[in-house]
Amino acid sequence: MDHETKQQILAGDLDAYGDVVREYQGMLLGYALRRLGDRTLAEEVVQLTFIRAYQKLDEFQPDKEFGVWLCVTAKYLILSELEKRRREVRNKDRFRDVLELEIATAAAEDMRIDHKLDRVDALRDCVDQLQDGSAELIKRRYFAKMSCKDIAIEKNRSLTWVTSTLSRVRKALRACLENRSEPEVLS
Repeated sequence: MDHETKQQILAGDLDAYGDVVREYQGMLLGYALRRLGDRTLAEEVVQLTFIRAYQKLDEFQPDKEFGVWLCVTAKYLILSELEKRRREVRNKDRFRDVLELEIATAAAEDMRIDHKLDRVDALRDCVDQLQDGSAELIKRRYFAKMSCKDIAIEKNRSLTWVTSTLSRVRKALRACLENRSEPEVLS
């Protein structure tokens, strides 16, 4: 671009700038496309380059090559776009990692809850298999949360009888639960 064309554009002659855009547009698009690999993004960078060049046209020195000046301007816009892409990819990867961790944690928690519920169901089944007196004793102590002393008074038994009976019943329940957790052997 010569000094006269620059002055016309700075004076507000948009037709003169349109001529400059048409002259360098193909070259600049090829330059951007080679570096970005995305035509839509390259066209956007070219448009931004011409806007930026128009805004900073007073800084252009007419004795320099205008195409090179445009390419340098485009280069910085391209680098900015590439960095933006890298950040987006990093953010997506981080988001994916966090999301996968949250899903895995939720799934593990669901499995723990399911396992606990299975254990509670198994315990209830084992309690139901106890003799009536033993089942009632367990239910009063652990479900109704009665103290051993209160149970002894209610049953008209000694505290020692209540604690030793509870100990025997707990062993029976433990054995019942262990039998339920062992995998069944196919014959």
